[in-house]
Amino acid sequence: MLGKLFNRKELEKNIELLQARIDELESKNRVLSTRLSKQEVRTKKAVSDKQEADLALKKAEKKIENLERTIENLNEETQKSDDLALTSKRAVTLTNAQSCDLLSQISSIRSRNEDLLTVYLHPGESVTDLNEFESAIELDQYVKYLMQRIESPTGMALFYDMKRMGMVRMLMTPPFTIGESGWKLGRVFDTTHLQELLEHNRVICILLAHAGETFIGISNREAVIDYRVVRSSVKEKHTKGGWSQRRFERLRDEDIKHHAEKARGVFEALVDEYKDELKMVVASGEHNLVKEITSADSRYRYPFPLLIRSIDTKAKIEKHNIDKIRVLVWSARWYQLKIRGNFEQTMKKGK
Repeated sequence: MLGKLFNRKELEKNIELLQARIDELESKNRVLSTRLSKQEVRTKKAVSDKQEADLALKKAEKKIENLERTIENLNEETQKSDDLALTSKRAVTLTNAQSCDLLSQISSIRSRNEDLLTVYLHPGESVTDLNEFESAIELDQYVKYLMQRIESPTGMALFYDMKRMGMVRMLMTPPFTIGESGWKLGRVFDTTHLQELLEHNRVICILLAHAGETFIGISNREAVIDYRVVRSSVKEKHTKGGWSQRRFERLRDEDIKHHAEKARGVFEALVDEYKDELKMVVASGEHNLVKEITSADSRYRYPFPLLIRSIDTKAKIEKHNIDKIRVLVWSARWYQLKIRGNFEQTMKKGK
């Protein structure tokens, strides 16, 4: 009896010990499960963070690549701009008479070989558009680049001595449009077309359109025949911002519209008066205003071509400087081309 009781107590004690062990293990299990769960969260976060880091790294690498490319392009553009600026420093505006004299000198040059290149380009065209030019002529890449970079609504003419020590290398943008593109390699420069363009005593209408002051004149190569100056009150530009600026701009737009209508009436009347003599309209100034003044509707149409180009008069239009406008309209821009690339290297080696 006592033995059974003793054994039962032993069993109960063992059960208690085992239960305590179970409780301890369950507690440890819960702790480990919590740790494992946190570890899984950290692992998932680490994987997510790594993916985000990899993505950010790729974006950064792409950005660096784009920045490097941008810097390279900027450096290239800066060099090109410097080249163009340097060429502009070698440029000069010559009056009609001066241009004709220079052309006469160029046409008098003779060579023993057919190495004097003449190129005429219609607006919007380049030497690559010329028939058989690329296969026959090795023109300096720098010269080609400049011919593409110089914007001219009238086209351009190139006189280029292909000899190693070529004396004449000049580019010219004329006051009026070159009719047809072409090129010629010979013992003399072909200046005929340009001389005819400059020496032709055509009658034109000159329009300098600016808000508040617009010049409209009839001129030939030698004198201003007739003119009108249209003036009206146009508010200066407003830069304060907000509602006040918007209201001010509306009032300014109304002033400009009124000025355009006023100038258009004068333009139409003057053009109509000289329509039997006029050959073209040469316009400069604010593009939208030029368009408003020259645009024809069903009431009024004129058959003259419109040439829009830059004419920088700078000074206020007064009676004493009217003829200066004519001189500027008939003037041409001349560029002296410097030697670049392989020729410079050849010269250095020859020293």
